[in-house]
Order: sequence, then C-alpha cells, then structure tokens
Amino acid sequence: MGGGRPAQMMNPLDAVMSCLKGSLSFDGRASRSEFWWFFLAFYIVSFVLTFVTTMLAVMTEVYAFVYLALLIYLLYPAYLSAAVRRVHDHGKSGWWILCPFYNIYLFIIEGEATPNAHGAVPTNTAPQ
Repeated sequence: MGGGRPAQMMNPLDAVMSCLKGSLSFDGRASRSEFWWFFLAFYIVSFVLTFVTTMLAVMTEVYAFVYLALLIYLLYPAYLSAAVRRVHDHGKSGWWILCPFYNIYLFIIEGEATPNAHGAVPTNTAPQ
C-alpha cells in the first residue's frame, strides 16, 4: 500500500453512514472502500425499492405506489457527492465524473498518498 494511504478499508456500515452524512457536501476526499461500499449499498437499495414498487403497482393496479421509487432519488445526491469526493482523492476536479470511462478508472485506482487541494488523505474511520 502507498505511503500515506489508509492501512485498512472502511467497513460497510461506516462507509454508508459517512456518505449519507456528507450527501450534500462535495468537499473533501473519499477512499476506495468508502466509495465502493456505498456504491454497493446504493444499488442494492435501488433494486429492492424498484422491485417492491413494481410488485405493488402490478398487484394493486394503483400506480401511486410508484412514488415509492422516488426514494431512490433521495439517495442519488449522496451517490453523486461520494463520486465527486472519490475523484477529488486523485487531485482532480469533480467535473471529471462526466467522462464515463476515465471516471471509472479513477474510481478503481488508488488515490494520492499525500494531502492535495481537496483535503487530507482519507482515514477510513467513521466521522464523529
């Protein structure tokens, strides 16, 4: 592992809580484990909510239940802020998330091992 990078990965619950607490903040940096645990949780919740709302709408023929699917979009700002903070971990502007293949590359590789313009190296500890 690189010099100043976290020695351990963030646990799933801490990663999800960290991203939800900072869901409207695009400042700072996110480690790989923080981003990827939240990514997994986001898509599991999205799948479950979509499945449940579809089943309710089909069974009751009342499409008002489809509004439950809007809960997915309540989580979307948290996902976007985690993605931007992940790109910040490389010292890049958050606008790089608009470049589909390059941002996936940035999500996968290890970030900078030293503090950069976007903040200190992520510690992988839960925010207090």
